[in-house]
Amino acid sequence: MEQRSEARIPNHVRFFVHIHECAENPDMVGTSISVEAVDLSVHGMQFRTDDQLYSGSQLNITIGIGEPFAMYLLRGEIRWVKTDGEHFFMGILLKQESTMDLDKWVANFDATFN
Repeated sequence: MEQRSEARIPNHVRFFVHIHECAENPDMVGTSISVEAVDLSVHGMQFRTDDQLYSGSQLNITIGIGEPFAMYLLRGEIRWVKTDGEHFFMGILLKQESTMDLDKWVANFDATFN
């Protein structure tokens, strides 16, 4: 059953995530990994990576996208993880943090992706 309340925009931009918190594997905290977006929405995204990450982990997401080009620093929580045997797919819920760019992301989303 579909649980998304916002339309997802397919996009395959590559960017980095920095593991901020990871209860399942604390040794991952402080590491950065490359990911590729599958789709993006105003308050979430799905991406894939070769690296195993865990539900509940908190990520700092650095993404540069759009015309004109803009950089965003976002905080996200991994809500689910699936694998196809080769890659890991993750659903991310973007979260409001005072030092992050979620307000800017929300304000620019429609102009950037539509």
